[in-house]
Amino acid sequence: MYRFITIITFLFLLLSGISRGQGFQPYKSGVITYHGYAYPVVPGTEEWKALGHRQRVESLQLPMDTLHNISTPRLLETCLYYPFNIDIFAFDDQMASFGRIKEQFNGYAELYQRPDFVQHLVTLYDSRNVSFIDQMTLDYDKGLYSFDLYILEFMLADEAYLATESQASQIVSLLLEKMDQKTQNPVYGRTNRIMIGLAIGRCLQRINAISDYQGSTLNAFLQKVKLTTLSDLDYIISKAKTLKSSKP
Repeated sequence: MYRFITIITFLFLLLSGISRGQGFQPYKSGVITYHGYAYPVVPGTEEWKALGHRQRVESLQLPMDTLHNISTPRLLETCLYYPFNIDIFAFDDQMASFGRIKEQFNGYAELYQRPDFVQHLVTLYDSRNVSFIDQMTLDYDKGLYSFDLYILEFMLADEAYLATESQASQIVSLLLEKMDQKTQNPVYGRTNRIMIGLAIGRCLQRINAISDYQGSTLNAFLQKVKLTTLSDLDYIISKAKTLKSSKP
């Protein structure tokens, strides 16, 4: 938990008064190349600091011509590095917070109606190497890389009900792999297990793979993200591993 809190502290530099040079770059040391939309007002600059919150939100909206012509992979990266994603921690109900973030940014509204969104989301998440975080020297970059994976898992949980059956099965296998890798790396801590479990559980529900569960709290977790017992999470992971092992 201490490591997680430390990482989140560095994320607040996104909205701080620390200037990060010309042009929007999500990482301080350029460890990952950004392909998304170039925000005209860069967080951390003097221009940014002169704006109020509402003006900052407005300055980050994509112009209509960009919104409709930007490719889905670039739009996905734009949303992944939306500066106000940090507000996901504003309330205890993080899925509700994420919903508010999506409502305030037109990039999300466009992304979620793209028919190829889910597949590009899976592809991007699959491409992220969990252990790459060990190659980073700055805690700032480590924090952002960990946060990237967290936001992608939020999106996967959010979109699980819209995925096709084959996509849902693919997402389950992928999430299990990432969970195992993150569990072995102390930088990520244990907090990722709940969000990954939620995404897996919703995918299993999408393909009717958890209909035999007799507990009374599982639906509250899957629908409202209220985890009251770890047995629900253990059940989800167990069912996912059984499903994965049954695949050729």
